[in-house]
Amino acid sequence: MRSNAGYTLIEVVVVVGLIGVVTATAVPVFLESNARNRLWTGSEQVGATVRQARLKAISTNTSYRVVFDCPSANELRTLVVDDTIDDENRCGQTVDGDTGTIELPTGVGFDAGEATSLEVNSRGVFSAHGASIPLTVTVTHGSTIRTVEVSVTGQISFGNVQ
Repeated sequence: MRSNAGYTLIEVVVVVGLIGVVTATAVPVFLESNARNRLWTGSEQVGATVRQARLKAISTNTSYRVVFDCPSANELRTLVVDDTIDDENRCGQTVDGDTGTIELPTGVGFDAGEATSLEVNSRGVFSAHGASIPLTVTVTHGSTIRTVEVSVTGQISFGNVQ
């Protein structure tokens, strides 16, 4: 006489096999989604930093500079522009009005081309040091990219994830 108290070995193997198939298809989708999220977050951080610099410049009637790779690679800061401050070592020092370091998510990098910084004057007009406006910043995570374009008036345009 057969007991109804448990499962047969075949039933358990079939269920474990189905769980394995579902997991094998879900994990790559999850990893791709996680990578896209990091890329998206990184590009939004770059855009938000530029917007914040423009808002601070207009509201305080002072020029600000968004400096790339400051203090190290794939980090940026917004620094107040002051003729009395030595610009050579600005990433290593903080004065009133400067922001903290913006660190992008793990594995996310950016390339601003030849530009070393973006400067926004008290009227909200941008200029790029080492490059021209509009400035395109390419944000990358692995082989995927998303562009952030900054116009002379500070309008931010995001490209599609590629």
